[in-house]
Amino acid sequence: MQLAVVDFSRAVAGITGADSKELNPTTKDPIIYLMKEWYDFRSGKVEIRDENSDMGGTLRLGAYPCKLREDTLAHAAYQQEEISERHRHRYEFNNLYRERLEKAGLVVSGTSPDDTLVEIVEIADHPWFLGCQFHPEFKSSPMKPHPLFRDFIKAALSNKLQEPD
Repeated sequence: MQLAVVDFSRAVAGITGADSKELNPTTKDPIIYLMKEWYDFRSGKVEIRDENSDMGGTLRLGAYPCKLREDTLAHAAYQQEEISERHRHRYEFNNLYRERLEKAGLVVSGTSPDDTLVEIVEIADHPWFLGCQFHPEFKSSPMKPHPLFRDFIKAALSNKLQEPD
């Protein structure tokens, strides 16, 4: 999701300097950034840090809830309003750019329950484009594929069947 949002920001929204602070610490447009406020949703504690802070133990790690927006690929895949998915990252979508990217056509289809963390993005006018902040592979197996993998494969197969011979 992170690099998809960076690419969308550059190519569609016209934010030519868009980047991730993880990859380019001096970017002027940090679409993906290290949050200054680190929220531990399980304990309710808030930690304030800066770029030079010790980052040990600051991963968003483990299962977190995500609310899904109706009439999206994500909602269609899961068939429910709220899900729980496993995370392992420390960089997040920068909400300072959210309105501008949504106006350019990015669909935020999944967020934390309080709407502060972007979890899933889609592109509405694309046959099947979805990026997620969590790791669906952590909850997938060959005999029980994750809903996002299942629906991606269905869309790919449908697209292949529509191609002329």
